[in-house]
Amino acid sequence: MTTETESALPPGEVLAAARDFFLGADRMGDAWIDTESDTHITFCTFRGNLSIAAFADPEAAGATRVRVTTLREEGIVPRLLVHLALAGAGT
Repeated sequence: MTTETESALPPGEVLAAARDFFLGADRMGDAWIDTESDTHITFCTFRGNLSIAAFADPEAAGATRVRVTTLREEGIVPRLLVHLALAGAGT
């Protein structure tokens, strides 16, 4: 299952916000990092793996395209997307 959205944040800040969502002091979900690069993070959760890719949107200057991919439906994905949207809005 892949969900795609855009963010006003640069790719590195999107990934930092995702890392904070799962690993920060006020985390909203439990996970650990499986793999990581400049454009993606793969987390392992209790239910399975969740990969987040963030890269410059080739169709919208200044925007970042964000893809969240899981092997099965994860209830945490909508909450992660809201967290990223709020981070991009500056709240």
